Amino acid sequence: MNEAAARWVRAGHPWIFRESVLREVDGAEAGSIVRVVDGDGRGLAWAVTEPQGAIAARIVSTDEDCEWSPAEIARRVSVAISLRERLLGPSAGSACRLIHGEGDRLPGIAADRFGSFVLLYKYSRAAEGFMSMVQEALREQLEPVGIYLQDRTRPVTPDEARPGATLLEGKAAPPDITVEEDGLKFLVDVTAPVSPGLFLDLREGRRWLESLAKGRRVLNLFSFTGAFALRAVRGGAASVVNVDAAARSHARCRQNLEASGLHPESCQALVGDVFKHLERLRQHNERFDLVVVDPPPFSKVKGKVFSALRDWEELVAAIVHVAAPDAEILAVSNAAKLPEEELLSAIGSGAYRAGRALQLLGEAGLPPDFPIPPAFAEGRYLEIKRIRVM
Repeated sequence: MNEAAARWVRAGHPWIFRESVLREVDGAEAGSIVRVVDGDGRGLAWAVTEPQGAIAARIVSTDEDCEWSPAEIARRVSVAISLRERLLGPSAGSACRLIHGEGDRLPGIAADRFGSFVLLYKYSRAAEGFMSMVQEALREQLEPVGIYLQDRTRPVTPDEARPGATLLEGKAAPPDITVEEDGLKFLVDVTAPVSPGLFLDLREGRRWLESLAKGRRVLNLFSFTGAFALRAVRGGAASVVNVDAAARSHARCRQNLEASGLHPESCQALVGDVFKHLERLRQHNERFDLVVVDPPPFSKVKGKVFSALRDWEELVAAIVHVAAPDAEILAVSNAAKLPEEELLSAIGSGAYRAGRALQLLGEAGLPPDFPIPPAFAEGRYLEIKRIRVM
């Protein structure tokens, strides 16, 4: 591989991009273990191979002697689980990330705990060579009731439906599993195609919102199953309005409120397109003190496609029109392909269009059960910006 790429490997970046490879191993199957060397033939790392795409290989070890065996993989799974127990303790409740791919030196996969079930995610064909070993280690170390798999190796478009999770072993999960986060309870479905109903990586953002909610009128855009809304209600919000395209998401929010001992009608539910509801709220002179906006990377509502890569400016302009004086926005971006500078530029441009100025008050990201190597910028996909509308 070329010298620029070799420097990144020495810094701890876990991917070998195909454009940096000077010579690939002929006939290597997905997940084959290969030696990575620099342009002078000096050994750099061991990696598992990707047959297609921009990433040629994913590093599993920089040790000169690498034993990529079932015993080593089981040891890494054990280390990952122990880290969560040490970092999170009882605050993790019954829902947390157990394995976070490259951050736990098990590239291309992830595993989440939801109650007594484990949900595995496969993001890379390179993981095919050791996925069964990870599954076996999780079975032996956690004894889950069942293990499910979400195959995320193929991207989908707004016109496609993602398939649901597949039961790999154990008992089938019921449609509703109750999990806990910081004393709040959520109903999840580990077989669901997009999300079980609780995005674990947003935990820090939810805590942040709860700390800001007291006495404020809260608008929760792209509210999904209401995890942010529950935090706002418990945090003492004066009112909470949820906006989401799916009526079933609002129904799940009411179930989550009731399961958590909160009044199931604590939130006003608006079903439909976020932009249309923002315009109606503006026309009715509704104003909010705290807005949380967590758009999906893309969505399609009645033929209109929202893309987080291009529509943040328009979204912020619409939000600012319903922002009270001195209001705050918690803006969440989980579009890995949207650089931070482009996100902030779009947010600023949207406020300018609406005739308001902004202040960036703080930032948050992934919780500690989502560790990443320091040099792995691509792994820092989640950004949460606290913004004041002036």
